[in-house]
Amino acid sequence: MTFQGEAVVPGDIQVATVDQATAVARGFQAFVSAQHPQLADESADIPLRLVVVEDSKVIAGLLGRVFWQGLEIEVLWVEERHRQRGLGRQLLQRAEVEARALGAQVAYLRTAQSAAFYERCGYQHCGFLPRPLGTGLHSYHKALG
Repeated sequence: MTFQGEAVVPGDIQVATVDQATAVARGFQAFVSAQHPQLADESADIPLRLVVVEDSKVIAGLLGRVFWQGLEIEVLWVEERHRQRGLGRQLLQRAEVEARALGAQVAYLRTAQSAAFYERCGYQHCGFLPRPLGTGLHSYHKALG
């Protein structure tokens, strides 16, 4: 690798292949394990996938994962014509129950919308990241204990 002062020459930076990305993830996990041996291997995270099916069609769902005693909610979606029926709240509640059973003590998520919904469900706002085009990314968390 070529250095000029403290900066890496940009020509040395490239988009990683799958194998190279795996090597980065393994290196990071080794670093974390050495610094924080109490933390489980992040690759041991447990997917959490919930759906609501009506007439053989998925009309709502939640995708997340449980790791390091936390539930990360990645996606919560309800088909537009089925909104305002409580499906989102029910999915969140079920995910929290499942996550507690897996040892999670906190749930967290990021969203560009639905702030009032998450707050009604007991989530606390803990951060905001401004984004282009007038949107922003809100972070929320909720204790599961």
